Amino acid sequence: MLQILLKKTGAFLVIVLGITFLSFLLSYLSPGDPAAIMLKKGGNMVSEEVIQQKREELGLNQSMPIQYLNWLQGILKGDFGTSYRSKKSVIREITESLPYTILLTITSLFLTMLIAIPLGLLSAKFKDGWLDNLLRFITYLFSSLPSFFIALVLMYIFSLKLKLFPVIAKGSKHGMVMPTLVMALTLAAWYIRQVRAIVLSELGKGYVEGLLTRGVSEMTILFRHVLRNCIAPIITLTGLSFGTMLGGSTIVESIFSWPGVGKMAVDAITARDYPVIQGYVVWMAVIVVLINALVEIICSLLDPRIRKGRMRSDEI
Repeated sequence: MLQILLKKTGAFLVIVLGITFLSFLLSYLSPGDPAAIMLKKGGNMVSEEVIQQKREELGLNQSMPIQYLNWLQGILKGDFGTSYRSKKSVIREITESLPYTILLTITSLFLTMLIAIPLGLLSAKFKDGWLDNLLRFITYLFSSLPSFFIALVLMYIFSLKLKLFPVIAKGSKHGMVMPTLVMALTLAAWYIRQVRAIVLSELGKGYVEGLLTRGVSEMTILFRHVLRNCIAPIITLTGLSFGTMLGGSTIVESIFSWPGVGKMAVDAITARDYPVIQGYVVWMAVIVVLINALVEIICSLLDPRIRKGRMRSDEI
């Protein structure tokens, strides 16, 4: 067990280091000078000497490997650097934006599961019927539409025409409804198809036919037996989405001005705020790996077959 834990910890560190190095390299190679952007903000005219002094102050005049090693050394000490824009620490920038992203993630996933699980079950139950065909058409339609288009359509209807919700969310509970609805509709379209496929696979197993021959009703089999056996793959889907969404939905958060982690990252990229960009990358890498590990543990507890299979693969 200890050997497996050490192996997974080593893999985790390698993944995080690799991701941070690649993002640091891409930031370094990207056009634009953070020092010039900071000093020329607001249309100010700045001499080249002042820009060069600012670059030296920020350490941007050093080579990329040196900058990365200095940043890595700071990370090991718990110092993620200071934002070029706000002059706040990167940790503070993330912790101020994170509660908004967590709230949006939880509400969106809850609404998604509320829509997707019953509709996915019914779509599988009435396979190739009119309800199944209608749901498949709707899910394909919403899956093919980009989230920004759905956001703009809903904004036009509910904000501009009906005036039910504000155009700019600004972190308010009333303003959260629109971004939650956009994310839930986008996710639910994919989840319904996934739940349908999982349930259809389960319905083809022998125990279902055995229960039917004993006189157990189809709805009882569907909701009490089939759904219970489908919990592990559904939890896996939810966990993967949860980890990704905790990184912030950059498009939705930006359109509705929701002050989450995704909008913070977009603003940082626009301003070439490298410390915040790197802090965001570290957050994404860590949270995705940890959520995946947590999902694996939960699925192993729910289904002993998964635990035994993974233990054998780790031993090999």
